[in-house]
Formats: sequence, structure tokens, C-alpha cells
Amino acid sequence: MPARNVPFVLSTLLVVLLVGGCGDQGGPQPTRGPAVHPVVRAPASTVLLGSPDPAELALTASQQVFERTPVAVLAGTTVELPDGVVRALHAAAAESLGAPALLVGGGVSPGGIGDELERLGARVAVVVRAAGSPDEQASDPAAGAVEAAAAAGVAVVDLEAPTPLPGSDPDVDPLPEDDARRLQDRVDVALGAGASSPSSAPSHLREVLALTDPRPGQEAAIATLRAAGAVDLEVPGGDIAGAPEVVEHVDTAQALAVIGVGPSFGSAEELAWRVAAAERGDLLPTGTQQLVPARYVTVTGGRRDDPAVVVERARAAADSYDGLAGGPVVPTVVVQASAAAGHPGEDGDWVAEEPPAELGPLVRAAREAGQYVLLDVGAGVSTLREEVEALEDLLAQPGVGVALHPEDRRSDGEMPPGQVSAAEVRDVITYIEGVVTNHGLPPTMVVLHQTRPESVVDRDQLGRTAARTDAVELVLVADRTGGLTTTEWVWGRVTDELPDGVHAGWAGPEPEYYRSTDLVPTDPAPLLVTGS
Repeated sequence: MPARNVPFVLSTLLVVLLVGGCGDQGGPQPTRGPAVHPVVRAPASTVLLGSPDPAELALTASQQVFERTPVAVLAGTTVELPDGVVRALHAAAAESLGAPALLVGGGVSPGGIGDELERLGARVAVVVRAAGSPDEQASDPAAGAVEAAAAAGVAVVDLEAPTPLPGSDPDVDPLPEDDARRLQDRVDVALGAGASSPSSAPSHLREVLALTDPRPGQEAAIATLRAAGAVDLEVPGGDIAGAPEVVEHVDTAQALAVIGVGPSFGSAEELAWRVAAAERGDLLPTGTQQLVPARYVTVTGGRRDDPAVVVERARAAADSYDGLAGGPVVPTVVVQASAAAGHPGEDGDWVAEEPPAELGPLVRAAREAGQYVLLDVGAGVSTLREEVEALEDLLAQPGVGVALHPEDRRSDGEMPPGQVSAAEVRDVITYIEGVVTNHGLPPTMVVLHQTRPESVVDRDQLGRTAARTDAVELVLVADRTGGLTTTEWVWGRVTDELPDGVHAGWAGPEPEYYRSTDLVPTDPAPLLVTGS
């Protein structure tokens, strides 16, 4: 992975509208005097332009990357988007002129755009109109753009879109060379003899990557970023993690700033984490930075086992389940990190821990073989989080999750033995989520072994815990406790009323060669096939 040009600081910014819809709210203060040529600036690290309103999205894009510019390109919008030809021409003209594309309408009033033109020091507004639009009628969406230009005291250059073909919604293509030259000539005349035109100015963004999931109405914001010099990369559905080619591009670019355009990228915090993970470049055994869809089949290993032998066993176990539906079958190594003990031990926690450093060779061998790793963590009198925290150095590696055993919990005087609360599970998941996001890792897996649903008190709350994070996939595993009849009974109890967003897992006999694909339940299909 290429080194970053500057030290990486995981920061993020959700851009909010700085110029109000009525034009009278606080925002960037205008710089006095007209602009001579465009001046752009790169935003800080990772920025989300997340508004679903096209006019607000375009305005925040301008505010983020343009300090000054003598020219802006305006169009009007209503509750209904302007027709596709207007949107396309509006964006193409902005890119050709190296100027921001602004929309009047929606959540942005003519006064708001007038304030932005003043801030930019604009002297000319190119107003894009639909074919045959009346000049001064209030029903004309472009009337608001003309009003904004008048409020800012700038000259207006009209640009009429051609009549669209019925049912057409054209793509944003560059202006034909002759059209671009004619438009530039008209703008230069409006700017005045000897004026420096935007296209001749040297100020352009460098090493700024714009991630886009193009939707109708986003053309203006994307065009503004392109006009400023940002390089855009299309991310279908805003799913950075699910597209290995996007991860590779972001990793290779190591951009000084990344801008996400549109609400499909989630929250600002999620975008910052996804970008950090992509820049790190690590893929999970699924071939993406997502854990699902896939099926995980495990073998167990310890610090005294030969890593090469364990890795080969894992490969063979996964191969035997190759016919399972639900995505690729991922070989998974369960590494014994600790186990419930029959005595309190020196630290009094009733758990026998393995030295984390001595688990490293097995964890490393499994990861290098493209296999997933689960650290098996015992329970005693300490909280689940306290037991897991000791393993942070191992968890800070991509493709390493944890398997927990709440039914091994000893009574703490308040909770009976063999039980933990949903709040305690939420606490350990929140901790692991922090490890994942702070280290820029792909999502990880947290597994809870159960033979009865009541071993997690208020288990139904785990659905809300799972829903609030994309950094952790939660799996409830139905443990085998005996013969086939017992296994089916446990499976039914544990998976009945499984909380939404929580995956099912199935634990069969150990070692793995005693397990058979014929025993694996299918309703619901378990994400994880492991041993008790």
C-alpha cells in the first residue's frame, strides 16, 4: 500500500448548509471585491455531502471547494427536478467553465444563492433555461436564478437547453468543443475585456477524491467538484466495502481528502470509517470488506498446534461444506484464547488465559492463508468486555473476531450463574466496534454460544444493538449438547424469535470430522458452522 502524503488522522465532517434557504442565516463571510480567477481549497480529510435536496447538495459542494470564482452556473429547480436536458447542460457548462453549479429552489432560496455569489466574488452568472422558458414569469424555474443574480449584482449570460426528446433523460457529457468555445467567449465578454477567464486559472484541487453514487438531482454537486479539480469515482449504492475494485482504487489513490456525495454513504462517521478501511486495503476472505454473504466453517486450534496443520484442517473442513448455499464457504480457525477454569487463578477471575503473544503465529498463518479467525474467549466473574480487552492487539488485525460463552459466567452476586445481560453484550460490542473503526478495519464478527435463549437476559434487545452498527456482525450459536434429538431441540429454542439483524449459528460435535453436512439446519441457514 502506498504511503500517505501526510500523517493520517481519522477525522470526518458532515457538511451542513452554511447559507440558509432564506439567505439570512450565518455562513462563510464574503470576501470583499470581485474575483479575478477561481480559488479552490481541499476539505479536511473525509467529508460527507449528504443532503437529499439537490439544491442544498449543490450549495454545500460549492462551499466546500470554492473560495472565489468570477463565474457560477445557475439553474432553477422545483419540487419536481428540472428536466434531464437542463440538468445535463447545467452540469456540463459548469465543468467546461471550471465554475460551481448552483440550483435555486428546494431548500435554497434566491437570496441564499445571492449570498453564495457574493461570497464567491462572482461577476457573471450563466443561467441555464429550458427550451422556450418565459423570461420573467414566476412559473419559470429559471426565474429564481435570475433573481439570485440580480440580488448579487452580477451579469447574466443566458444558456438555453435544447428541446428534449420525449422520455429522454440524457447523461452528463462534456460540451461539444464548438459549444464550449462559444460559451466561453460570451462569458469573457460579460467579464470585460482583458479579464482572466475561469478556464485559464491555475487553481485546481490536487489529490481530492469524490465518491459518488449518481442519482438524478446530484449532477450539479458532482459537476462542481469536477470543476474544482476533484477526481470522481462511482460507487454503486454507496457500498465502498462491497466492491473490491473501489477498495483498490481508494487504497491506490491515498487521497489527501475524500468527499462522499449523497445520502447513500450513510453517516459522516460511517463514511470516515469505510474510507479508512479502504485506504488500508485489507480484504476479508469473502474477497470484499464485508463479512456477508458467506458461510463460515470452523476448526479449533491452540498455541501448541502446528499452524500449518490447523490451516490445512480448516481448508479441508470448508471444502466438505462447499455445496452449502448462501455465499462462499470461508475456512475459519477458532483460536483458544481463554477458557472457563475450575479455580479462581492468580487474578481471581476464574478464567485460564493463554498469553496473547503466543497465539500470534496461528492467527497470522490463518490470515495469510485467506482464512477467518475467531478468538475463543472464556467467561468467569469479569465482564465480557474485560476478558476481550486483553486481546486488543490481536483484534486490531483485519479478519479477527471473537467467540464468547455467556453460559460459563459465574455468579457475581447479582446475576445468577450462566447468564449475562443484553447490556453487557452491548458493552463488549461497542468496545469491539471502537477497535474496528479506530484502526480502519473491515467489519468483524462477535459470536455468542447458547443452549437456551435466557442465558442472555433481555435477548430481544440485541436486535437494536445489531442495527446500530455496521462494524460488527452478531451471531447467536445454538450449541450441541448431545444426540441429534437434543441438538434439534436446542436449535429450535435458540433460533426461535431470533432478533432482527442477528445471525444464526450452529455448533456440532468436535472435532470437525464428526460433523456432517446432513446435520446442518437449513431454516434459518446458519452463518457459522462450528464446534461445541
